[in-house]
Amino acid sequence: MKLAGWNFVDENASILWRSYHFTKDAQATTLVFRGTDGLVVVSPATGLESRDYDALKEVGEVRALIANNSFHHMGQADWRKRFPNAESYCPPGSIERLAKKAPGIPFKSLSELKLPPTVHWEDPPGFKTGEALLSVKGSNGYVWFTGDLLTNIEKAPGVFGMMMKWLDAAPGFKLFKPGVWMFVKDKKVVREWTLDRLTKEPPTVVVTAHGPPVDSADVAELAKKQLERL
Repeated sequence: MKLAGWNFVDENASILWRSYHFTKDAQATTLVFRGTDGLVVVSPATGLESRDYDALKEVGEVRALIANNSFHHMGQADWRKRFPNAESYCPPGSIERLAKKAPGIPFKSLSELKLPPTVHWEDPPGFKTGEALLSVKGSNGYVWFTGDLLTNIEKAPGVFGMMMKWLDAAPGFKLFKPGVWMFVKDKKVVREWTLDRLTKEPPTVVVTAHGPPVDSADVAELAKKQLERL
């Protein structure tokens, strides 16, 4: 099956992604998966056309919109307008900040969202204001969404690109050092927690908040090497 503007990570499990521009030269990633009573959308995209929303009807009804941290909220208003029955969620630690940054969006704690047993979500310890790291069990193993902790930025132009290269944060599948500075309070705690999850639910695909999914055969080992840099 092909859906306009969307890419399947796992068609049988209804796991999809797409990239979108949130500024002129910067892209982010939206993840969609099947929840308990409809589709769950993580980091809802901005700048979509009607056909992009309509395409998802082939998979299910959008029921939940997740801001995975206090930055990935920009598409919430447009998606809520398009899907008035959908509710907005975020990590518990992000609610206070999002109430100021997106005052028109009534965010609920992600702990209130009922998810199927195939989906594992936690608000990991060690972050400053909350971060949603998810794993969704697909047909061939676990699909991880790593937010701004691990990214797969393909191109980083100009001075930003030079800085990312110097930090070994891009290009490619990397620990996103600027994200660590902005979001992580205790690197040791985050490192231990994520490496433990990696052991329990090793991914076969990693979808990052920036860049296309990573689905190489050694993706779990690649993720481990990057997380050990925390």
